This record gives sequence, C-alpha cells and structure tokens, in this order.
Amino acid sequence: MRIRHSALIMAVIVAVFGVACGAGQVYRPVIDGPWWQVAGDPDLGEYTREKQQPVDFGVWQAGDGTWQLWSCIRHTGCGGNTRLFYRWQGGSLTDTNWTPMGIAQTARTDLGETLGGQQAPHVVKEGNLYYMAYGDWVNICFSTSTDGKNFTRVIQPGDKTGVFSEGPGLNTRDAMLLKSGDLWYCYYTAHTGEHGYDFCRTTRDLSAYKWSHSCVVAYGGRSGNYRWSAECPHVIELSPGNYYLFRTQRYGMEAKTSVYHSTNPLNFGIDNDKGFICTLPVAAPEIILHEGKYYIASLMPSLKGIHIAKLKWIEHKDKLGKAVFDFDKPAVRAKWKIREGNLPAVLTTSTRSNFSPASKHFIATSEAPDGKLNDDLTGVIESPVFTVEDDGYIMLVSGGSDMGATYVSLVEAENNRELMRLIGKQSNRFDVEYVDTRKWKDRKVFIRIVDKAKGGWGHINFGGIYHIRADEP
Repeated sequence: MRIRHSALIMAVIVAVFGVACGAGQVYRPVIDGPWWQVAGDPDLGEYTREKQQPVDFGVWQAGDGTWQLWSCIRHTGCGGNTRLFYRWQGGSLTDTNWTPMGIAQTARTDLGETLGGQQAPHVVKEGNLYYMAYGDWVNICFSTSTDGKNFTRVIQPGDKTGVFSEGPGLNTRDAMLLKSGDLWYCYYTAHTGEHGYDFCRTTRDLSAYKWSHSCVVAYGGRSGNYRWSAECPHVIELSPGNYYLFRTQRYGMEAKTSVYHSTNPLNFGIDNDKGFICTLPVAAPEIILHEGKYYIASLMPSLKGIHIAKLKWIEHKDKLGKAVFDFDKPAVRAKWKIREGNLPAVLTTSTRSNFSPASKHFIATSEAPDGKLNDDLTGVIESPVFTVEDDGYIMLVSGGSDMGATYVSLVEAENNRELMRLIGKQSNRFDVEYVDTRKWKDRKVFIRIVDKAKGGWGHINFGGIYHIRADEP
C-alpha cells in the first residue's frame, strides 16, 4: 500500500508511533537492514541500448494485491529524449527480482507529449480509482486505472494530456501526490537556468484536474541551488502536521538525498536549513507504508536496478552521541597526523567563519595561524585506526564541494581501500552526515581528510565522527 493519508492511514501511524510521535517531536529516517533488489536492467527489444538506466519510479499495490513498479528508463532507443516506462510485478513487497512485465508506456506525441519524455510515474488510490501523475518533459500529466495495472491517459481540453507546467524549457517533472486533511498536494521539481526548485500545487478533487497556482516549497540551503539540487521531491506526513521532504542531489555511487522536516507542507526552507534533518546515501527514494511498517525504495548505486530496504524512524536530537575521537583532549589530537602538504596544524579553534562545531577543536584546512583564510594550504590528514562497531555514524563535514580534491573519506586499514567520501557544499557551517556502515562492521578503518585544491573553496572542514545517541529508540 502506498502512503495515502486518509483517516485510516493516520490511525495506523498513531497506532505505530503512539503518543511518542507528538507535534513537538521530530524524527530522523534510518535505513534498517539490507537491501533486496526488485528490478534490474530490462530487455526493451528494439529499444534496448547498452547505456540505458532505470531511474525515477513509482511503487504501489494493485487491486489484486500484487505490487507494481513502473520506472522511467533513460538512454533507450525510443527516440527524442530517450525515456519510456517499463513495468515489473511482485507477489510481495519483500520478494526479490520481481517479474518483468514489458514496456508500459511511451510518449503520445499526438497528445502533445514530448517524444522520449516520459518521466517519474507516481500512483495513489482515491475512492475506486488509481491516479498516476507523470511528466512528459514539459507538463505534468495524469492517467487513471480501476485495477492499478492498466492505465488510461486523461485527455484535457484541446486533445492534450498536459495538466500544468512551470513553462517551456523548465523540465517540469518528478511529480508525487500526497493527501493531508481534505487537500491533495502535488510536489514536483523544475529548473530555471541553473537553479532547481521544488514546487507544489493543491486541489480538493483529484478527478477535476483543476490545480492551484504553484508555489516554491524548497530551494537552496545546504542541499545546493544548482539545477539538480531539488530532484525527486517526496513528502510524507509521518504524524498529523509533521511533514518530511526527501530531496535528491546526486545519483550513482555517491548518491545523496537530503531530508527536511516542516509543520507547513508548503515550506521546507527557502535558502535556509531550519528544518534540515540528515542526508541518506540514496537517490530518488519512495517511502512505502505497508502493514504498519515503513520501507524505502531507491535506485541502485550502479543505476542498473531498483532495490528496497526497511526504514525506521528514530527521535532526532540536536546533541550528538559520544565522539569516536574527542578533539578537545590533547592526547587524542596528538594521534592525528599530517601525511603530506603544508598545513600548519592538524586542528584549529578558529572562529573566522560560522563553523558551528560540536567541539572547540576541529579540522579546517584553510585556517592560518593568524586567524585568516589561506585557501592555498593543501595537505592530507589521517586519524588513528579504529574498529567499526555500529551500523551507522554521524560525521560533521563542510567546506569545498570538489569530490576529487576536497573531501573526507573512510579508508579500510588492511588494504588502504577507500570505502566512501563526503564533501562540503561551499559553506563552512558543519553538515550532519549520516554514514551507513553496516557492510563494514568489525573492519579496521581510519579517516582521511584530503585537500588538494587551491583558490576559492579549496578547503575541507571535519568536525568529527560520532556514535548515534544510545538513548534513541
């Protein structure tokens, strides 16, 4: 069952979370167990191409109880913008390798759709009908179904399928539908020039296809203001009046989605991070509530399939758990070493910028001894070796955003193999980055901070690695 916020779903949520999930409490999503693959790289017949990739998708339960997954497949041979919809079917949400069911939908240019422009299907059920919102590269369009499997386009006046758009050339896309109270919200993204925005429109009647004017609900902040910084907006109402926006910045091996909380479903932060909760190493996530349990579906890092994992919600605290390395202890600081470069010291207590560190001492590779900025400093700093004991840790990172030149990495000590990287967002204020370490449990690792850049934002800041608070449920 997709998240559809009727009174029944609200009752389920209250039953699951109880009184603890009150209006004054904020929660953080955590991936809770291994992923299982449900969809792969499909055979498209004459449209099959070596570089094709399943990307934005929708997951829902059909009328006969089967699970349906439609994905936008890009870089195919269908022409135009190379995108079409492919369908899989599963008997259970927890089944692996759902059955490929073939191409589900291609563009109808005779109805005004852009050739190869099919994007991001999303399905909800209202009454006896299933509603699918999808993009055609310019517009948001709709289809309906009585069984949740076979969909028919809704044709608008003028024999077109487009219902609304932010305008030509802005690539209005990634629509998702949420019901809260007596209103339906349609969240989607579009970009103007080099800047990406999350938008929303509302209606009281899905079947009327009459939507309000759009408003921007999220933009900028630590998630960035570039063209792809507001991808795949997905919003859930975890408890009445508490909304969570999942907003993707990167696909692939360095996948990243930022999560924001708000009590206003039409404002998750415009150039501010008041509601920022965390990041997750996923792309284009869909949150699913089924039989009182939460799941998260996302693109695989290879971009050759889609997988699902369990999701849990833990109380979000302003304070971090215990530091793996207490930077305010001299004996701990002495064990961190500069391996190369011209850095004047490993750690600093600089107040030059709005770092907002969790401890007095932290690492910042552009801080000169005189308290001034020197972005020509470079170097590599490494921590002592430690053992991965937890399923996940929190790291504080800020600074430059060059994945190849300014980054924090986790390295396996035995073979010097880099396991993951984190970068800043061209801000010195520390970001809270959740790092999923389940697959590296019991391995010996160390932190490596790398600054090989000079000039503007040619630095990286590291505020430490922390356990997740032990008092969280």
